[in-house]
Amino acid sequence: MAAAVAASVLQGTFGRLVSAYSRSVLRTSRPGTAPPWSAPRRLSSQHTSSLRGCVPKTSLGSPPWPDIVLPDPVEETRHHAEVVGQVNELIAAGRYGRLFAVVHFAGHQWKVTAEDLILIENELDVACGERIRLEKVLLVGADDFTLLGKPLLGKELVRVEATVIEKTESWPKINMKFQKRKNYQRKRSKLEKAPLAALPAALGVVRVLRWPRRDQGRTSEPPEGGEGSL
Repeated sequence: MAAAVAASVLQGTFGRLVSAYSRSVLRTSRPGTAPPWSAPRRLSSQHTSSLRGCVPKTSLGSPPWPDIVLPDPVEETRHHAEVVGQVNELIAAGRYGRLFAVVHFAGHQWKVTAEDLILIENELDVACGERIRLEKVLLVGADDFTLLGKPLLGKELVRVEATVIEKTESWPKINMKFQKRKNYQRKRSKLEKAPLAALPAALGVVRVLRWPRRDQGRTSEPPEGGEGSL
């Protein structure tokens, strides 16, 4: 009995709530007014239109790094000519200090300067006191400038020479083969000649970035938009 009374009370309360909500909806839905359920749609459309102008920057739309500005070719040519002139003036006056070079010799690269000593293990067909020229020069450095090859510097730009001061035999290299409980043992020793060279006995920059003379068929000034050859 109590359950039936409670069910009737709930049905009456729910009916009153539904009728009150329907009356409020009919009261607000007058001519010229928008229904209440259109407000969320209007707000969502305004929110979407405002977000269209706030697109995040990604790597797909625009790269994160700044735009690369290429140098002006005319300005680069003028700056190149100025650097060439300054380097040639230092070389002509002999104000380049102590030179050093990176050379490729006997399968290795060596950083050398005047009166340096290096030891190589390759066998060279040269005699003691003989002077040789190292033609594979990768780099020459001074106090105020550095010359880099691409990959080598020209033979007319720099000259590196060395003098062989000693040719001796190296320590014996022993090759030992042994097998236990097999009565097998072999021993071999090998001697190699190792010339010791003074690198370089003479190191000097002959000419750097100098333009051809007029008697060679070209002007002494760099051409428009061109560069000097290393």
